[in-house]
Amino acid sequence: MTGDWVLELATAAADEVLPRLSAVVREEVPHRWAAVLVAGRISVTPHNGDRRPSAAELAALDAAAVPGQPWHRPVTIGGTTRPALVAATAGPRASGSLLVLADADDTQHAYPMVQRCWEIAAALLSRSDSPPTTAAERFFAGEHAKQLLLARDTHAATLKALLTTLRSRELDDSRARRAATDMASTALTALQAASSAQECTVQRAFSLLTEQLRPLVLHAEVNLETVPPATADRILPGPVGQAATALSRGCVLVMLEHTHPRRIRVAWQVTDDQLSVDVRDDGDCAQFPLNLAEYRMRERLAPLGGDFSMATVPGWGTTITARLPLALPPSTDVELLRELSPREITVMAELVRGLTNQQIAEQLHVTEHTVKFHVRQILSKLGVHTRGEAAALGRAARF
Repeated sequence: MTGDWVLELATAAADEVLPRLSAVVREEVPHRWAAVLVAGRISVTPHNGDRRPSAAELAALDAAAVPGQPWHRPVTIGGTTRPALVAATAGPRASGSLLVLADADDTQHAYPMVQRCWEIAAALLSRSDSPPTTAAERFFAGEHAKQLLLARDTHAATLKALLTTLRSRELDDSRARRAATDMASTALTALQAASSAQECTVQRAFSLLTEQLRPLVLHAEVNLETVPPATADRILPGPVGQAATALSRGCVLVMLEHTHPRRIRVAWQVTDDQLSVDVRDDGDCAQFPLNLAEYRMRERLAPLGGDFSMATVPGWGTTITARLPLALPPSTDVELLRELSPREITVMAELVRGLTNQQIAEQLHVTEHTVKFHVRQILSKLGVHTRGEAAALGRAARF
């Protein structure tokens, strides 16, 4: 198990906690899928065609679970008898919450680790507030979520740069400490500046991006090439500049982490009506996490009416291109967007594309039941009765 598993859980959005927990413990306890019962709510990771576990099955396991003492034996879950590891929380937060790892290996040495992970994950899940109900609450919740997303990406870049510096074999302890201190100071200054940032020129936005990217490869064997836009004095709306910066930085981070490239190229190009972001590398494209990247790109681009494309060519690397309109949606469309939560915006974008619930579930790595819930919420908030009406409104809002 990697040493930063606590950070992986703590920085996850509420609907990502269980998938991340499953991924963390799978290294020590191989299993097919995971299900949890927290405060009466059931969540399940993608279950590979198996039947979803019922409330009655989980209630029976909850009654048999012993807080703080994981156990392993055959149980009935998902309509089938299968070996499972069952754990219940014993801590003061989310006491008695249930975790079930289906088709799990019986690795008793890992029980303490599973219990620790589950205590933390259950606390995170239990503190998730009820979804906002009024338009004003949804607006402020959406704005807050966007700021958290920006902060998460910024902090991830800073931590990556610090770790790269501290692990560098080229620096002695004294030089590494000085370099790390300089990076932390620069990151703090950028964070303070970002709090008041609104519009800026494309040249200024790209220069700030370059300053953020340099520390990521400063002590790594990677050649970073940055190609600024030819139209330097064009004004970027604040949301467009923030999204372009976050997308560029996120792509570089993913490439450094997964494809181990020797060269990364980041280029921006501005036309009359859009900003194009192009990030490419020469690494092992087979290791690039396409599904995760697609999810993050949609999460960023859907509210701004942008789109993207990705290409992976063996021997040549990965290329990601994002296109962001420079004109933000009209105010009436913005009001429509503000009615929806960030996850509902993502689902709405897939409705506009004409995907079925099953296809959306596969794209977002959630259950079809979860997609149906979000679709019902979308129809209710938009005051329409059919998916077609919702899709029409989405197209009008430039999804």
